[in-house]
Amino acid sequence: MFSLRWKLALALLLVVVVSVGLTAYLTNRGTSTEFERYVVQGRDLYEEQVAEGLSFYYKSEGGWSGIDDMLEGLPLFGDDRLILADAAGIVVFDSASTWQGQNTADLQLADPTSIAISDQEVGEVYFIVSSTGHPHGFSAPPPGRFEPVRSALEDQFLTRSNRSLLIAGLTGAAVAIVLGLLLTRQLTVPIQRLKAGAARIASGDLAHRVKVRSSDELGDLATSFNSMAEDLESSEQARRRFFADIAHELRTPLSVIEGTVDAMLDGVYDASAGNLNSIKEETALLTRLVADLRDLALAESGQLKLQMEQGNVGDLLRRRLSQAEVIAHQKQVSLHSSIEPDLPMCKIDAGRIEQALSNLLDNALNHTPPGGTVTVSAGATAEYTVQITVADTGEGIPEEHLPYIFDRLYRVDESRSRERGGAGLGLAIARQMIELHGGRIWVESELGKGSTFTFTLPTCQPTATS
Repeated sequence: MFSLRWKLALALLLVVVVSVGLTAYLTNRGTSTEFERYVVQGRDLYEEQVAEGLSFYYKSEGGWSGIDDMLEGLPLFGDDRLILADAAGIVVFDSASTWQGQNTADLQLADPTSIAISDQEVGEVYFIVSSTGHPHGFSAPPPGRFEPVRSALEDQFLTRSNRSLLIAGLTGAAVAIVLGLLLTRQLTVPIQRLKAGAARIASGDLAHRVKVRSSDELGDLATSFNSMAEDLESSEQARRRFFADIAHELRTPLSVIEGTVDAMLDGVYDASAGNLNSIKEETALLTRLVADLRDLALAESGQLKLQMEQGNVGDLLRRRLSQAEVIAHQKQVSLHSSIEPDLPMCKIDAGRIEQALSNLLDNALNHTPPGGTVTVSAGATAEYTVQITVADTGEGIPEEHLPYIFDRLYRVDESRSRERGGAGLGLAIARQMIELHGGRIWVESELGKGSTFTFTLPTCQPTATS
């Protein structure tokens, strides 16, 4: 198989060969046609000059007497013959000296050139073309001179023209292949680098980058390739962190369960309700973690099916706030709400929206110290979009962490306990659930003053009383 470089060079060579060949063919045809036309015109001019000379001779001599002396020195074209007949059609001169005295009618001569004086025909001249392969058997002589020019010269001229065209074509093709190889190298070398880079990436070297040496389309392609490699490297690092975090999250409750069961088997702990309840709590934690991971995986792959129905977002918020009152009371956190009456009806999966809202509320309650406040507000925008806000008066989020706060398994403080910081999936799940509904979610935070999470729900319609 030829490389791309040779394919491009051969394609360029093919274009040159076809172009030069077609040009040579058309030039040859045109040259031959024009040369023959030139010869014909020269013959016609020659015949006219001979006829004029004969007419002048007849007028000055009063007849054809002595014409042989004049015509014998007249240059002819190769083996061509000149026949002169008088007004009666009797041959008075034959350059071949064979038909003199014979009648042109008996000789069946045709296409004569008439010789006339004062509109009176005094003779006819015939030019019999030799059989040399040329239509007339001769070429036109240079203007003003009666010099013999052989038809072989025409063939030589055309042969030399064709040879020149052939040499020019071969030279052009050779130059084209050299230039083609040089020019195609400018295209193929970057492609070869990209090919080698792709092989390095495929073999697992995600840190490899291709050098960008131009600002054209190939340079843009190399830049895109490097950007893809960076994304792959980031994704691979995130994947490794993800599995490490999952292993850590699973290891902790499993270790608690294993340690408690071993202690019971060794007789250190009794199989009391308290110890069994501890195992149950860790099992419930594992169950929730697995469920969260499943929901997140389905949402990210687009396989999570939503049960979309028209629902009252205000009723959903009030119901969830009522459930959160107990937890807020236990944490000594004030829970407030500001929900506009008659919010638009939205097409939602109520269970998934409640799951997202619960994650935001749990996050706010977990990060608000005793005596703090969590406020949930909701209102409709002019575009029939409901906007819901969950604000707390906790410690806030450092600015450098805000772009990653919705990433899965991301914690602002890695040293936080699981009881307070969770597994780092709640905000990621909330974002996925909101985006699946066509909404968006964002966060605003200031250290020492708290954080405000806001999300929107589109596809809402005004209520009948609004």
